[in-house]
Amino acid sequence: MKNKWAIFLSLPVFLLHSFQKEKIIPEKDFVIRQLAPGVWAVIHHEQGGRAICNAGIVDLGNKTLVFDAFINQNAAAELKKKAEQLTGRPVSFVINSHFHDDHIRGNQSFIPGASIISTEWTKNKIQETEPGEQEWAKKNTATQLKKSMEQLASAPENEKNEASVWVNYYKAITQSLPDLKMTLPDITFSNSFRIYGSKRTVQLVEYKNCHTGSDIVMILPEEGIVFMGDLLFTERHPWLGDGNPETWKSTLNKLYADTTLKLFVPGHGRVCQKDQLQVLMLYIESLQQMSLSAIQKNVPDSVFIRSQMPEAYKDWSFKRFFMPNLSSVYENTRKINQ
Repeated sequence: MKNKWAIFLSLPVFLLHSFQKEKIIPEKDFVIRQLAPGVWAVIHHEQGGRAICNAGIVDLGNKTLVFDAFINQNAAAELKKKAEQLTGRPVSFVINSHFHDDHIRGNQSFIPGASIISTEWTKNKIQETEPGEQEWAKKNTATQLKKSMEQLASAPENEKNEASVWVNYYKAITQSLPDLKMTLPDITFSNSFRIYGSKRTVQLVEYKNCHTGSDIVMILPEEGIVFMGDLLFTERHPWLGDGNPETWKSTLNKLYADTTLKLFVPGHGRVCQKDQLQVLMLYIESLQQMSLSAIQKNVPDSVFIRSQMPEAYKDWSFKRFFMPNLSSVYENTRKINQ
């Protein structure tokens, strides 16, 4: 994206058992964690690797499903291989949670063989924006990678982890460009969609105007596991520039209130319990409060976006999102209070 980028006693027994056994499989671009029998979270490496976002693998019984496809087709091919090894069958479905490049560009690695599923809005948005995004990447990624490597080399020790995130991001894009092809979803829906398997059913739910105009959350009802896509970031600044903070906060609150949901896989960051939904709600709310105060004091946007980052979020990754997040929330708050 060129303009972006331990309450264990309440867990079901099988989830607690999975955590205790720590079934973790390290791979070149990601780490695989088993959350329940036939359900795996695929977590991108903190430093290194070409995955960039998180993904999921679900054994439906008679079919295999992958949730999100990474930014790099080689990392996606690795994901496909591991999914087929774990389930013993080819990947039949790939879900695109939303239109951002780090979740969709690996689609081509699953074709032919798999159906790509998204909301109708997301498919249209990919078709609208991805050609321009790829053209921008061809012209600018080499320069961005060079700048990022220079920033990493000169960064203080406490900032090197953050700097390396962006080196990996631009490396993943650079490596993908020679063979990158836009691969659109071939199955679309609005509102909700169920996929039935011989072992389990998954429910896809569309939430509108949150992180983007349309985001899919995948719920495994029997296990109480939720794959959130970028509706959830853990210990990272989320990207607020393509959505609506108030609707996003309301959606998080709705999911938080659902007592059947126990375990959450974010689009970026660690697997968590539902307390992290509340953490993200508070992040959005704090930026809204900062914005409202600035607007009431007639502080212009150009000054406000240079506000000091709240102490609670100074250790989070994706720090470069904070300033554009302030601008986005300021504009949204201004419209509401006109």
